[in-house]
Amino acid sequence: MSKIEVPASSFCFLCIVYSIGCLLQAAQVIAVTDPIEVAAVRSLSAKWSIDSSATWNLTDPCSGLANSTTDIQTLNPGIKCDCSETLCHVTQMRIYALDKTGELPEELANLTYLFDLNLAQNYFYGRIPAFLGNLTKMQYLSLGINNFSGPVPKELGNLRNLISLSFSSNNLNGTLPLELGNLTQLEQMYINSAGVTGEIPSTFRNLQKLKKAWAFDNLFSGAIPEFIGNWTDLTDLRIQGTPLKGPIPSSFSNLTSLTTLRISDLTSSVTSLTFLQSLKKLTQLVLRNNKISGEIPSYVAELSKLQHLDLSFNNFTGEFLTSLQNLSSLNFLFLGNNNLSGMLPSQMSSNLTYFEKVSMLVDGY
Repeated sequence: MSKIEVPASSFCFLCIVYSIGCLLQAAQVIAVTDPIEVAAVRSLSAKWSIDSSATWNLTDPCSGLANSTTDIQTLNPGIKCDCSETLCHVTQMRIYALDKTGELPEELANLTYLFDLNLAQNYFYGRIPAFLGNLTKMQYLSLGINNFSGPVPKELGNLRNLISLSFSSNNLNGTLPLELGNLTQLEQMYINSAGVTGEIPSTFRNLQKLKKAWAFDNLFSGAIPEFIGNWTDLTDLRIQGTPLKGPIPSSFSNLTSLTTLRISDLTSSVTSLTFLQSLKKLTQLVLRNNKISGEIPSYVAELSKLQHLDLSFNNFTGEFLTSLQNLSSLNFLFLGNNNLSGMLPSQMSSNLTYFEKVSMLVDGY
């Protein structure tokens, strides 16, 4: 067999190509963390008194668990990174319930690849910084259960990729900024007990992907907006402990995906409950202290999935709705402080663990 001779020039060319390929492969393997982000993480660590650990590496923040398939929910304090390019970037950060304090450091602004930031249940104070609005990759932002004060920054409206937003249980003030209506990808909004006031902005009509909206325990004014009936993906709506005025809009009949509806303490209401006829998936229905009058409609007893029913502290009259005994899934029933009359059924659902009937003016049971 004769030998195949390769010209020296061709051989050198092949060696060069092979070497470049090896170098590119090596570059992918030894990707390093963006030095600006390394400096930011180290500075945050010093301010928050976080020591280097397996979940928070100060030598290279994007090494070890940060560059693995480990879920961020199991890391606390924890960092996750994306190392798909030659530079690694910090994409997730979790400092949850670790009693950290102080104002949010400006170094957070340098983590421009963050899409998940959880700082909930600490003692952070001061204003929610406007620079968070520059972290436009953000999808999950949790600032709840802290001591933040001042207004909600309008710059949060720049986070158009947000899926979940929470600033509940803080000491904020002022009205909700109109710009939050820009968050059209939002699916979860937790603004309960935040300290905000004023009317719910009309721009919130754009939040049509919302699935969970908790807005209780705030000093809102005005009426419950009709446009909430356009949030047709809602499964959980809670508006309690606010000075909002009724009635509950008839457009709520569009919310056919609701499993939890909690509306309480309306300052005025001439509410019709006909909207309930469409809400067949409800498992929790709380309409406490809403000045609702008349008889309890028979279609309430047709909500067969109900586990929790609270119609207490209203002005219901007429006889106790005996067909409620047919709700086999019902665990909790609150009907107290109404003007109901008549006999209670001799037997309610065997699953019923609590039945409150104070001031119902009924006999039996």
